[in-house]
Amino acid sequence: MDPGPPRLQRRNVEVFDSEGAVIAGFWQYGTVQWDEFYRYVFALIVTEGAWSIFLYDLVQRQPGALCPSDAQIVQPGHYILLSSTGRPIRVGLAATLSRPRNRTHSNTPVRESHYRIRCRARDGKCLVTGLQTQTYSRLKVAHIFPRDHDVEWVRRGYPSKVADTADEVYMGGGSKIDSVQNLITLRSDLHDAWDNYEFGVNPNDGYRITAFTNGNADINGLHLQLNHIQDPTLRPLDELLTDHFMQGLLRHMKGAGETTWTYEDRDDAFGEGSNLSNPRIWEISDGKELFELALADRLFGHRISQQESGPP
Repeated sequence: MDPGPPRLQRRNVEVFDSEGAVIAGFWQYGTVQWDEFYRYVFALIVTEGAWSIFLYDLVQRQPGALCPSDAQIVQPGHYILLSSTGRPIRVGLAATLSRPRNRTHSNTPVRESHYRIRCRARDGKCLVTGLQTQTYSRLKVAHIFPRDHDVEWVRRGYPSKVADTADEVYMGGGSKIDSVQNLITLRSDLHDAWDNYEFGVNPNDGYRITAFTNGNADINGLHLQLNHIQDPTLRPLDELLTDHFMQGLLRHMKGAGETTWTYEDRDDAFGEGSNLSNPRIWEISDGKELFELALADRLFGHRISQQESGPP
């Protein structure tokens, strides 16, 4: 059987600990600097004492020169994390996992048309590439913070940070999770990559786009296009973009990277005519969690309607 074309290499930068375990890695497009990478690794590991990253000969198992935290570009290759004096140091991975998410299901046509219409009216284009289309056939509206985690959204206090003055009925109810401040317009293929945290936007670096996985060279290094949004009550919230960026680090840069579902798997399991016989739903814990999230998203509109109408 023809195996088909080879798959893209997953990473070209990897960092090991002194025991040989992978503690971090990513696909370098030539834009991530060492000071930036140090900040990312700091957020992803647990260790005691000062540490540094050194070159590493994977074959000889020997560390090399120090790679200081500076503005130099991280070169593809293998590295090792040691104490600042070059001695072995115990390293653990942060326990936090990325937040799972499913694509928003079209279950509430009226409300979804409201948030989509408002976001399209504000943007008029893909905010990453600038693509414009007459019919929006190649554009999709994406949530920054996933809609199916509305309980966590409320717990984090995001409703109070939304300055959007639209009627709550246009923003997903009192939670305001469908506010345009939690939405961006993307080219259709980028919508799935966004939901899988394959790239993120760093508000602290001029809204520069960093791609964490291979195959996204066309968008890496671009900047989210927000200059047309002059009204601060309509502008995407920096805090939400920062949170989404962190999810990308957790999913794709921490350790060996988290196992992720392909969108073929998701569509088969949770799309139209959900295939509940798919063993991946029931045999692994993240399948069950994604199933619960899919149900929560499908019930979102009904729940909001009940909240708005009050008790019978």
